Order: sequence, then C-alpha cells, then structure tokens
Amino acid sequence: MDPEELEKRYSQSNAAMLELKTLIKQLQSRLDRQALIIGVLKDMLLTGDKKLEQDFLDRLSTAAASKVAEKDVSTCHACGKPMSAKHTKCMYCGEARRGELF
Repeated sequence: MDPEELEKRYSQSNAAMLELKTLIKQLQSRLDRQALIIGVLKDMLLTGDKKLEQDFLDRLSTAAASKVAEKDVSTCHACGKPMSAKHTKCMYCGEARRGELF
C-alpha cells in the first residue's frame, strides 16, 4: 500500500471514530432523560396515588430542574458537544438548545 492510500484510510477511520463518539454521547443523553422519566413514574406507582397527567408533568419538571442544578453543562442534541447553560445555541454547530425533555 502506498502512503497516500494509508493516509486516506486513516483519515476515514478517524472521521468514523468521531462520528461514533458523537452518537454514543447522544444516546447517553437520551438514556439519561429516559431514566429520569422512569424514576418519576416508579415513584408515582410506589406511592399508590392515582395522579393526573399534570401531576406527572409537574414531578418530571421538578426532577429535571434538580438534575440540571447538579450539572451546569449539557450536551448539544445535534453534535453531542458540551453546551454551557449560559448559551441558547451550540457554539460548534449552531443548533438551538432544546427546552424540552424529549
């Protein structure tokens, strides 16, 4: 194999590795949100109370707010890079911060 071919393959594998890392970060973020929702549902079931959808949303909002308080930096949903809570857009890709949990 000539050096140009080796360099081309290295570049392609490097790009693929970065893409996989970004995908893993996005999946981890989704998993964290889903774990939060499941935890709230579990708490509601264990209390035995029959709650309305609004109560669920209130509890979810409270749990999400406490989780955000623990962690100042979130990740961009588009590129997976860290985003400061101070910014409304990702400084890497320009994607707007999502205000929702899903």
